[in-house]
Amino acid sequence: MAINKKRQRKNPNRDHSASILDREKIFIFNEKAALKLLPSISTQDNKVRRGRGLLFAGSADFPGAGVLAARSALRMGCGYVTLAQFGNQISSLKNPDFLICDLNQKEWKQLSFTAVLVGPGFGVHQFTANLIGELKNLGIKNVILDADALTVCARESLFPLPSSWIVTPHTGELSRCIGVSSELIDQDRALYVRRAQHILGCVVLLKGHQTLVASATRIYKITTGNSALAKSGTGDVLAGIITALRARGFGPVKSAVLGGYLQGACADQWVKLGKDQLSMMASDVIEILPEVIFQLRNKKQPHKKEEFKKYARTSRG
Repeated sequence: MAINKKRQRKNPNRDHSASILDREKIFIFNEKAALKLLPSISTQDNKVRRGRGLLFAGSADFPGAGVLAARSALRMGCGYVTLAQFGNQISSLKNPDFLICDLNQKEWKQLSFTAVLVGPGFGVHQFTANLIGELKNLGIKNVILDADALTVCARESLFPLPSSWIVTPHTGELSRCIGVSSELIDQDRALYVRRAQHILGCVVLLKGHQTLVASATRIYKITTGNSALAKSGTGDVLAGIITALRARGFGPVKSAVLGGYLQGACADQWVKLGKDQLSMMASDVIEILPEVIFQLRNKKQPHKKEEFKKYARTSRG
């Protein structure tokens, strides 16, 4: 593995905690690593083994967010997907691939699930805060928080979160969570994703150019993606992809890095197909995802079955 030994010049205005990153390697998550992690296909597969995703997403104001998250979870292989909302915001006849639960009519604890997503378009209200608190108290391990759920956590001081949880903020959301301006975060994304992981206590995926994933011990940089993803709804799609991976038993770090890689690869494939980056929509990511997974699966398999970390070349943060 090639290690870039060139150190960055020290910035006297940078936070003193930056010294942590002077010693920390950033692991580049590339195609070989993604190939190693890609979910296997077996004749023994069934919808139960592929996991059950419970998505608290969408509302009267943002009904599409839930649909995008649910459809992307299904595209990523989730066996069952239940979209939980207040009221009947969408039609099950027009969306027959996933289940719909009206939270006005049924208690969510009665539902079967192996992973939970909270936040996309769900709303900033007391139910969201209570739900996150209940998930923590019940010891539910496979939880992903995005969008409105992160705003609620910041407002209600719900951090730290369990170490097995995943949060997927963009820069503005991370700013609210850790009390640092978006401008400062953009100046040193690696520094602040590390700080966020310490404060939030869980796996942090920081969306944006060169997506970063921070665990308690490592920072990963995603090699895929472009500005085609700068569109409303793409975060909902990413959250659904990660939920599907978590639902089938992937660990939080592997779910975050592979989900981020595959979403970015969809944007790259869009460009390869001769389409402009301005024109991609969130729903296009869902439609391209099967092709991206198929192409990756059919790459030449590595000769040695090593851990995915060994495929990551490293560089200084």
